[in-house]
Amino acid sequence: MSVYNTDGFDRKRAVRLSAELLRGTGTAFFPLDIARFAGSFIRQIRLTPYSRLRKAGDSESIDPKTLSADGFCTRVRNVLMDFGSGPVTGCCWNICYNDSAPKERLRFTLMHEMAHVFLGHHRSLDTDRITGTEEDPLYRAADEQADSFSINALAPAPAVYRLLTEHGFACSARTGGRWLLTERDSTAPHGPGREPEAGELTAAAFGLSRAAADRRLEELTREMEIWRELDASLFGFVEGIGHRTGWYCRVCNTRRRDSLPYCPGCGKRGDWVYRDGGRPPRPVIGLREGGRFSFCCVCGNTEYPDGAAFCPVCGSPLINACENARYTDGDFIRSGMHVVRGTHRCRPTDIYCGTCGVLTAFGAQHGPKKNLWLPGNRSERCRTLGTAYPPVLSVRDGKTDGCPACGSRKTIRDGRYCAACMQPLENACVPDGRGAHACAPNERYCSVCGRETLFSRAGLLPGYRETETYARLLRAEADAANPKTADFVIADDGGVRMLNREAEGKI
Repeated sequence: MSVYNTDGFDRKRAVRLSAELLRGTGTAFFPLDIARFAGSFIRQIRLTPYSRLRKAGDSESIDPKTLSADGFCTRVRNVLMDFGSGPVTGCCWNICYNDSAPKERLRFTLMHEMAHVFLGHHRSLDTDRITGTEEDPLYRAADEQADSFSINALAPAPAVYRLLTEHGFACSARTGGRWLLTERDSTAPHGPGREPEAGELTAAAFGLSRAAADRRLEELTREMEIWRELDASLFGFVEGIGHRTGWYCRVCNTRRRDSLPYCPGCGKRGDWVYRDGGRPPRPVIGLREGGRFSFCCVCGNTEYPDGAAFCPVCGSPLINACENARYTDGDFIRSGMHVVRGTHRCRPTDIYCGTCGVLTAFGAQHGPKKNLWLPGNRSERCRTLGTAYPPVLSVRDGKTDGCPACGSRKTIRDGRYCAACMQPLENACVPDGRGAHACAPNERYCSVCGRETLFSRAGLLPGYRETETYARLLRAEADAANPKTADFVIADDGGVRMLNREAEGKI
């Protein structure tokens, strides 16, 4: 049994290190992406499931569950590693884990074993494998510190506190020291027959088991005191990390937004469930002055007039509002009633208005089956980057420089038609009995009414999907969907140093 004291395994160090690594790895959402987090240390930490340790039918292999029911970590010394500047001698760690365990328990186990590495427990305990020493008080202290790191990396106290207070929960002497719903407003919509519970929200938001979530709530007030001792920038970063979780419609699986009563995906007055919706398909699109999208949410076009209502490249609406709908598919889908309601501005690509349930301008054009907010439609989802499409036709003084069909410069009828092939030289939207609008030569769709233009209909302007600009945009999106994580070098004593940042430093 060890004779060393346990003062070095304090909770404050675990809390600070968890916060610094969350910031260092660029964590953007909870629940924490364990694979991405561990990928930042891939040169020194290897994850191996139990199912790969013991081959089927191999009677001589050791069952890893006899070593630990959940997982264990083994240190390998004097390993040559290449960090880009030449070979470096250091340590590697093999984390073996029970891949048949429930997902929530597995997440906690992996973070717990990585905590042993980050906190330098192998060196402190003078062992290459931390398992089978439960009777040692020094081991128990190290294990408790690893638990503290794990829960604070998975569910940091500031992030949990913000989640609960935003949903109207409070904890005080009046609530008996428990987190109870005290503000019953639309932020936390009631489920069928009962109110949401703090433990359920915490478990869903941070990927914890219900038992771990309840323990997190019991320790939250005490843990916040430790977090408030950190520097303000570190505290603020962790507190501001977003959530993939939210209230989702049980009918169409669309995320609820802005505390509005109607579902923007199906128009129903929703029955909501709080859960993890997976990785967000795209960032929120900004708005220009006047409420127009900062770029087209379908093709990514950034070049259009200030007064445009539709994208001149793909014809999608640049202002989404329910005033353009003449009927609703919301609560009245079966009765077929025609409803006139107020005008509400909606977010880009909302199919239905979240305030009144009426079909939006975007929904009227694209329909519920092309809801670009839904992550299943990968090829049709909203663009993550804005772009400008170069002109196809040569233009001089706002007019085509020669006939776009045959190239002739001879014109008739005041320069409006080509003398050689009678091709119109002025672009306009295709008439529909209500007149037409003049359009720029390179506009595929009218920016006033959204109808296709004459030049596009004649095949003089290729569809935006056929352009190299659109292909580059898709490639840029693919790169943005797989961000490169930072690389770190881990010292044997638990020191962590960032490599590929402008200013390298020790965490």
